[in-house]
Amino acid sequence: MLSSVLALALTLVPAQDAKTPRPPHPLAPSLPMLTDKEYKEIDAVIERFIQYDIGKTKGAEGRKALTDFLALGPEAVFPLIEGFNRAANLEHSCPAVLIAKKLSRILGASQDIELLEYARENIGADVTAKRHMNVVKDLRVGCMLRKTYVQRMQATAALPGQKPLRTMSIDALVSAAGKEKGPNLKMVLGELEKRNGPKVIDTLVMAIAKPEKDIKAAAESLLIRHLSRMSAAALKTKLQDERPEVRAAVLIVATGRKLAWGQEFIDLVPDTDDRVSQAARRALVQLARGPDFGPEANSSPTERSAAAGRWRDWWSKRKQ
Repeated sequence: MLSSVLALALTLVPAQDAKTPRPPHPLAPSLPMLTDKEYKEIDAVIERFIQYDIGKTKGAEGRKALTDFLALGPEAVFPLIEGFNRAANLEHSCPAVLIAKKLSRILGASQDIELLEYARENIGADVTAKRHMNVVKDLRVGCMLRKTYVQRMQATAALPGQKPLRTMSIDALVSAAGKEKGPNLKMVLGELEKRNGPKVIDTLVMAIAKPEKDIKAAAESLLIRHLSRMSAAALKTKLQDERPEVRAAVLIVATGRKLAWGQEFIDLVPDTDDRVSQAARRALVQLARGPDFGPEANSSPTERSAAAGRWRDWWSKRKQ
């Protein structure tokens, strides 16, 4: 059951460079969306660890399996849940217990309510062996307690001397975003992203222009999350936005949703902003399921126009 859910949620997207923000995972906004290849690689790491821990993999290969497992971070939480459920049905005790400890650390530090709820519902799914039911129960209870704590903290989050952020108007949040810095600014942007209206996008775009790398990254992620809640029709109108940050974010969301906007993607291949041009290229590569007609990063306007021509030829033939 869990595998089928993940297959639907972990949308296949092309490999992205370090400068391109990942769209948020549809089941856990705090985590990046993984490609199908990345999901399979993490799952393989967990399976190798299980085989090592039950004594079937030894020596250097076994030590590497352990090292790779210990290196897994929060982005691996979905495969870890699946791996725990798989290990919990085995006769051996150690793999399930050790995976449970890793999950407990990750979930115990999470601020993501959606992730915590998903984990609570899916930990122990399809587990029939009774040996680890107490571990399953402890993990579920831990998720519930952490979720309650996070909800209480979010409900009372406030700037120094101010009322809770959730009670502030959009205008008040926009004003605060223009004044605050560091963690306080991130907190304001996080609350603002939950609201609706053009001022939300305007403020997030301005935050992306901040010199602080952490603020820029947070604002980019929040913009993608905000746009991901739009309908396809509303999202398509944003492809014409005058701001490249918005156009690039829309393309990332459209790629994650596998929207077949061939002509619209092609129209943005010659975009003067390299981020937009490359995001359009990645969207088309996914749509084409193989062919890549460019352009390369930092190409000249002439090269981008030529690449757009190649994509148009491909699109016209595909439609025939």
